[in-house]
Amino acid sequence: MRCPNCKQTLADNINTKVNFCPFCGKRLYDTSKHYLMHIYSMGAVDMALGNMLVFIDERLMYEVKSGDGILIVLEAGFHTIKFRVGVRNKSIQILLDADFEIKAHFNTATSLIETIVNEMEGTEDGRNAETISKEEITQPVMISETGEKGFETALGDDMPEYEFKASSGLLEGELKLFSERLEFTPAGGMKKETLDYKNIVAVNRKMGTIDVQCAGNVHKVYSIPKDIYNEVIVFLTKKIEEVKN
Repeated sequence: MRCPNCKQTLADNINTKVNFCPFCGKRLYDTSKHYLMHIYSMGAVDMALGNMLVFIDERLMYEVKSGDGILIVLEAGFHTIKFRVGVRNKSIQILLDADFEIKAHFNTATSLIETIVNEMEGTEDGRNAETISKEEITQPVMISETGEKGFETALGDDMPEYEFKASSGLLEGELKLFSERLEFTPAGGMKKETLDYKNIVAVNRKMGTIDVQCAGNVHKVYSIPKDIYNEVIVFLTKKIEEVKN
């Protein structure tokens, strides 16, 4: 990143909330301006890894097919763009003061995401509403109001607060309790069962098991270790009350 005025290179750890150059003191960007950003997923990607995910400022998420691209409009200023393919991530920071083009490529030889960033010359004046309306702007597939945590929850990447062996009927498996849901995964590769706390009416004690009552009077009963039984009941009851409130 460079200052658009004195062309000095800005430090990678620059305070992105400060809108002035530490070298010349001039303003780095005009918040009233908007620019276009083209992002392309280059090369072939293993189908097992899925499409490339692109996160803008940990608020907007886009999905880009291999060989395809997206077009987005952003306000001038600092922006963080994170790319994800499978379990691999790469984040870059850009000072947006012109239109940009980013080509992202997942290198199957190194299992790393490589990016090429180009600023489009002659676009420093920004885009007005009329010119933007003529473009085919890509809509995000997901918006998070809680930042990275929101995406982790939606994508199933967050870490459970509790994880232990459990059984449901005749099925033995593993029960995981997250901040917004519970998951029961039966042994043997059977389909995972997910219950969002917002859809749970109550959690009751039932002869040493946990009786989870869902909407529509549907009950899910889990047997769990005795040493954490009371703790789990308290945790689930508290989480459900938080969601209701």
